[in-house]
Amino acid sequence: MEKEDSFLAVLHHISSNLSRQELENMKFLCKMKIGKKQLKEIEQGIELFSCLMQQNLLSVSNTTFLTSMLQSLKREDLLQELANSVENKYGPGELLDLKMAAQLEVTFQMLCHHMDWNWKRLVRKLGIFWIINALHPDLKEQFNQSLILWKKIH
Repeated sequence: MEKEDSFLAVLHHISSNLSRQELENMKFLCKMKIGKKQLKEIEQGIELFSCLMQQNLLSVSNTTFLTSMLQSLKREDLLQELANSVENKYGPGELLDLKMAAQLEVTFQMLCHHMDWNWKRLVRKLGIFWIINALHPDLKEQFNQSLILWKKIH
């Protein structure tokens, strides 16, 4: 999916996750940017986002105004999705919840701690074997550092 398509998908996702009251609050915040008649006709977030794009207040490279509106609504979840789409990390709804992220971190630590002599096979499978030998003389530490590097890359 291209960056622009991903951006539009995230805007659609944000729109579908706004309550009626949140949309009204966003429209209020746009009073100085969009005409009164046009604001009255807006019934969905995607319509508001289209108006903001027409006014050059919203684009892939310019999310400042939308970010400020989402901050005023205290919608950190939607802010994070917007930021990730701009950085092209995730599509809509692909963020890990905190519990899942914590479980993955525990799994990662256990894997580092309990890996045996097959660790080189795993590291090759992860596609980072080329850096193993340069990291550390201790084999277990090489494995740990390889996984840490893989985690940073992905």
